[in-house]
Amino acid sequence: MNRTGLLLAVFLLFPGAEQISSATGNSSPCTLYKSNNIENARENMKRYLWARDIVEGWKRDTARIMECDEKFLAKMYSTITPWPTYGQNCPACVGRLSSMGESDLYNWTVEKPDQLTCRYCGTVYPNPKFPETGSMTASRMGQTFTFYLTDDERAHPEDKTGKYAYRWASWPVHTSWSGVLRYKRASWVVGQALPLAKLYAVTGETRYAERAAFILDLTAKAYPNWLYHSYNGTYADCPPGEAAAEMGKNPPAGRFSVENIITAFPGLHTKGDYAVLNNGFWGGGRLGCSGTDAGFILNLTAAYDLIRGAKKPDGSPVLSPEAERRIVEDLILAGCADSENYNEINNKCGPNRALSAAVGILFSRPESAHRGLQGFESLMEHSFHFDGFCEESPSYSDMHLSLMRDIPEILDGYSDPAGAAPSDGRTLRNFNPFREVGRYRLALESMVRMLDPNRKYPVIGDTHYGEGISSIYAEILTDRYDNVYAWLLEQSQGASLADKGSEYAL
Repeated sequence: MNRTGLLLAVFLLFPGAEQISSATGNSSPCTLYKSNNIENARENMKRYLWARDIVEGWKRDTARIMECDEKFLAKMYSTITPWPTYGQNCPACVGRLSSMGESDLYNWTVEKPDQLTCRYCGTVYPNPKFPETGSMTASRMGQTFTFYLTDDERAHPEDKTGKYAYRWASWPVHTSWSGVLRYKRASWVVGQALPLAKLYAVTGETRYAERAAFILDLTAKAYPNWLYHSYNGTYADCPPGEAAAEMGKNPPAGRFSVENIITAFPGLHTKGDYAVLNNGFWGGGRLGCSGTDAGFILNLTAAYDLIRGAKKPDGSPVLSPEAERRIVEDLILAGCADSENYNEINNKCGPNRALSAAVGILFSRPESAHRGLQGFESLMEHSFHFDGFCEESPSYSDMHLSLMRDIPEILDGYSDPAGAAPSDGRTLRNFNPFREVGRYRLALESMVRMLDPNRKYPVIGDTHYGEGISSIYAEILTDRYDNVYAWLLEQSQGASLADKGSEYAL
């Protein structure tokens, strides 16, 4: 097949052909993946080995969770809030093999869900040699967190300043293996929902939708109990929605009563007669601690969108009315409401604005859809120069574009509901963000224009030697703008378009 014909086969994949205004009364997917995406994926599976390999990879990745019984999965969730994975320490090898205050220090597997293993020395935790003898309690919300105290901390129990504790960045920190296990178990289950929903979408096999629905419902039951907490082990002892609203009202980290900010180091985040939740949304969340929970809530929203119309063989819906209510109200809308208190424009805000866009489209909320667009436009204006180059280093440019990539995909083809009057004064009809937000193309092109002859980035700032272009930028440029980029895509992926493709191409 000639280049043009091949491009027509592979790249005519994405939204824009159909006008989407609202999910009301329509079960067709309308957020991150639209109906025509699914149709094209099925066609590509017929035509290309690489497409079938992607789907087979999803099946392999989700095989373990398909084997798990429901009781096992339910036990993976806790009503006690997870502990952050930042600033962790292995007392068996810190300062010898591992550094003080590392992130993602421990290996975890679903086969051994109740243990962590240091990735440097192999020490298994929890460990009787290193008991969690420290604790702190969020009394208002009824949650107690335990953690490890160093030998020096135990020898000086009267000192609560953190002088004898491990440190991460400028903060004293504690390691809680029980708390990290709560995070690892829940996040593994949560992460399976979207691949399962995608499998249902492309194969039509109801069992994948049923397992995705069960995960969504489990998460919806647990999510209201998880408190806002920061990546240095500070917790807000109040309903999480209240904490998010307070940080939005008094950015960046709120003005909480001193007794409602729980830390093992009294006074650490006290500012006179009030306290703050460390640095707010930037390092906070309910499950994770990095710029709100918008990223994982967005994935769960996309999963819900793909399976909400699924039927069992007997014709009954996969989602019961009560489960659907929990998923929508207690998880998706609650998570979106949290995130919409966070209005800063920075390199973490992309999933936040993408979530608003998805919720706005799915539940006919034009203000949220427009918030997603406003964030996208503001990122382009404030984070990228007029020529498309990011104001930060090449690696952070990559981070910016990666985290905002879902926004235009979700908004493409969007139309405001009839009679809507969004506060920004604009009415969107079959909106095409790829054409309307012109600096986005320049930003994607900048990732190409900065390359050396070996297609590597210049070593500027924190950009590592040897970092090079991800093929996704050439892919979006080819798909959305001009076939002239197809040669670059073939070069960056190291194969012809007929022989290799990504999930985006699928």
